[in-house]
Amino acid sequence: MSNKLKLRIITYLCPGHPVELYETLMSYLEEQIGCEALLIYESRSVKELRDREDPFTANLADLAFMTCEGFVSLEASRNEFMELLPVTPVFLHPKNPDGLKGYYADIIMHADRRKNVKTFLDLRGCSWAYSKQDSLSGSTIVLKKLKELGENASFFGNTLKSGSHLASVQMVLSKQADAACVDANTLAYNKKYLQDKGKDIEVLESLGPLPPYPIVANKRLPEPAKQRITEALLKLSGNKYWMESLKEFGVQGFTSNHKDSYLLQRDIEEGAKGLSLGIIYY
Repeated sequence: MSNKLKLRIITYLCPGHPVELYETLMSYLEEQIGCEALLIYESRSVKELRDREDPFTANLADLAFMTCEGFVSLEASRNEFMELLPVTPVFLHPKNPDGLKGYYADIIMHADRRKNVKTFLDLRGCSWAYSKQDSLSGSTIVLKKLKELGENASFFGNTLKSGSHLASVQMVLSKQADAACVDANTLAYNKKYLQDKGKDIEVLESLGPLPPYPIVANKRLPEPAKQRITEALLKLSGNKYWMESLKEFGVQGFTSNHKDSYLLQRDIEEGAKGLSLGIIYY
């Protein structure tokens, strides 16, 4: 029987991010730290699964690539079985030339609207697609922007819940919706798969940077293993072979991270407080 570390990895970032990205990172960790890994794909958010025991408490996962909102939600519940690893991926974006941590949300529209829409305020009355109510990049950051402008969700003519960032992109491309806000990394990677490589998608504005994607470990994982995972990811940018494999996903390396990064998440949520893109039942 193998004495290798068995590493159970879960990602909550698909299908917005390609599962192949996390398969590549899994393979890299297997090589670098000599483990045997298993990848679990969970398309539902932590909040959507709030009625179930989380994978850390249930001891079903050792390492998780999560959304910011999922991590903040678990931390707020004082989950005693999870901890943030001090490392996070850095993604390419036109507004991030210095390769800093954090990511962006792109406000997109169909290119046919460029004659009449020059600024966000020109979207008044439009049909707006959003991925999920609790999505930081698809919903919350937009609500914060509306509030800063003295507006609310009635600014949009109607709102359509798409279910995912990629679905929001497709709705704008097919003109089912006039505009949307999506994870910029979802848009960047999937353009090559869209009709005419997404040439009819126009980025009106980019919001951010948003807090970096958290990588979370099960506290039961031995300390040396957590340290080896962190060190392996931090040195990835110096590995030509693996960086070539990650280039197509827009990853340009990894950098240090700290839970103070998620104070921004709370600020954004506070800035959007009282607003909703969906129906609120009282």
